[in-house]
Amino acid sequence: MGKISSFFTGAAIGALIALAFAPKTGEQARAFVAEKAGAVAGEAKDFGANLPANLQEAVKTATSKGQEFAADATAKVKGATGGAPASAVTDDDLREKIEAARQRIAAQVMENAEASKAVEVAAETAEA
Repeated sequence: MGKISSFFTGAAIGALIALAFAPKTGEQARAFVAEKAGAVAGEAKDFGANLPANLQEAVKTATSKGQEFAADATAKVKGATGGAPASAVTDDDLREKIEAARQRIAAQVMENAEASKAVEVAAETAEA
């Protein structure tokens, strides 16, 4: 709200400066300001009258976006679980996947240890 109030404050200051340096008479300037103020008030009333419809449209849009997101998420879960719904994934399936991941990690650790040992041997050989 700070940016909006700053905008309107700046607009009001600019309008006052424009009025002060305008080549119109005071009566003409007051009539112009009254006309513009009436137009702004009319626009505000129109906006207020249309607000419920605008809010309903915003809610409908948000609801449809939420439904699309939920459908996409469901599709991604089905794709990740091999087409089975998330509730069909059993504990055994998860345990198998965890065990496979553990085995891959253990194999990688062994490879890293062997590579480290080879580097140490090469360093010792270089020193000798």
